[in-house]
Amino acid sequence: MNASRGNRCKLAGVLLALTGLLSSPAWSQSASAQEFSFDASEFEKKTFEFSGYLEQKEELLQLRGDSAAFKLAYPGEPARAELLRSTSTLELSGKLNLGDFVLDARTQGSWANDALVSTPKDLAVMEGGLRWSASPGLTFDIGKRVQRWGKGYAWSPVAMVERPKDANDPATSREGFVMASGEWTKTLSGPISTISFTGLLLPTDGNLNSDFGKSNDLNPAAKLYLLAWDTDVDLMWRAKGARPESFGVDFSRNLSPALEIHGEWARTLGATRTTVSARGATSSQQVDVDSFLVGLRYLTAGEVTWIAEYYRNGAGYEHPEMQTYFQFLDAALAANAPAAMLSKARSVAQSGYGRPNPARDYLYVKASVSEPFGWVYGAASITTMINLNDHSYQITPELSYTGFANWELRARLMQLSGQAQTEFKEKTSSARLEVYARYYF
Repeated sequence: MNASRGNRCKLAGVLLALTGLLSSPAWSQSASAQEFSFDASEFEKKTFEFSGYLEQKEELLQLRGDSAAFKLAYPGEPARAELLRSTSTLELSGKLNLGDFVLDARTQGSWANDALVSTPKDLAVMEGGLRWSASPGLTFDIGKRVQRWGKGYAWSPVAMVERPKDANDPATSREGFVMASGEWTKTLSGPISTISFTGLLLPTDGNLNSDFGKSNDLNPAAKLYLLAWDTDVDLMWRAKGARPESFGVDFSRNLSPALEIHGEWARTLGATRTTVSARGATSSQQVDVDSFLVGLRYLTAGEVTWIAEYYRNGAGYEHPEMQTYFQFLDAALAANAPAAMLSKARSVAQSGYGRPNPARDYLYVKASVSEPFGWVYGAASITTMINLNDHSYQITPELSYTGFANWELRARLMQLSGQAQTEFKEKTSSARLEVYARYYF
C-alpha cells in the first residue's frame, strides 16, 4: 500500500517548517560557521549483524472442561474452567556478510508452563543457511528456509513448500524446511517490467524434513514471478513426491493508492481425504482438490486499514461431516467407551479434522488503526473469523504499544462462539486473554 494521506500531510508540514528554518538569518549564520558532511560508511553493510528478542507471554484461558476437545487434549484430567499459562521465548538471529556470500541463522527456544503441561523446547534453528550472489539477478541458496509463497494475509492455498500460517496470528515467525534453491531475476522494458524464476529441491528421507513427508524424495518445486501491467503474478508448481502434485497461481494489484486486491488458486492432484462415521468407521479416497482465496486491503480517509478475505478450503469438511465427527468424539470420549475408541479419536483428529481450520469456507475481516484517538505509539485492531458453513465465529480485539525503546507491549482477547457441534463452539477454550512483553536487541 502507498503512504497514507495523514503521513503525507505530516511530511509536508515538516518540509514547510524546514524551508522556513533554512531561510531564517539565524540558520544562515550557523551554516556559514559550520560545514556538514555525509558519511556513507554509516549505511554500508556490516560484516556481522546480530539481533533477537526475548518475550514473556501470559495467557488466561477460559476452558470448556466438559467438551470432547478438552478430554482429547488432556486425557485423564478432571474438568476445569480456567487455566493460566506462562510462556518464555528467546529468538536469536545472526548474519555474516562476506562479499558475494551471506551466512545467516535464526534460532528460537521457548518454555511453556501451566497447571496441566510443562513443555520446554530446546533452541532450534528456524531458518538459516548460505546464500551466494553469483551475479546481478542470480542467487543460489542452501539451508533451512521459509519461502512465503502467496499473496493471502490469513491463509495461502499456494504455500506448497512451507508450513501453514496461523490465521490467529499470521505475522508470527515460522520454521522453514531444509532445501536448495536458485533464483534468477531480470528487469525488462515494456508491459512486463520484471520476471523472476525460482527453482528448489526439498529432500525427504524419513528423518530430513519429516514434517513435510516420510518418503525418500527430492520434491522439486518452482515459481515464476511476473510484474505485468502493474500486476504481481506468480505461477507455482510442486512435483509429486512426499506430497501429491500441486500447481497454482496468485495475483496482487493496486486499483488505487488506497485499494489493493489479491487472490490465489491451487489444485492438488490425488490428495488423500479421510472421513469418519458417528460409530468411528473411517474411509479414505484420493481426490483432486481446488482451494482458492480472494481478498482486499483498503485504507480509509480516517487511516483505518481494512483486510477482508474469503477462503475456500477444498480439502475441508462440510458442516454435516463436522457434525458427524463431533458425534463420534462424544461417543469415543464417554466414560464407558473402550480405550481403542480414544486411540481412534486421536488418529482421526490427525488425519485432518484436528487442523486449526478444518472446515470448507471461511471469512476473515480485520480493521486496524495506528495511534487511535491521538494515542502516540499505540495501535488497535479487531479481527473476525467466521466459519461460513456452521456460522460459528471468533472475535479478537487487540492493543499494542511501542513507546518504550526496543519494547513492544501487546494484549488481545479471543472470544469463540457458536451453536453446539460447530467448529468454534467445540474448541478447547471459549475465550483466551493474551498479554505479552517483547524486548528487541
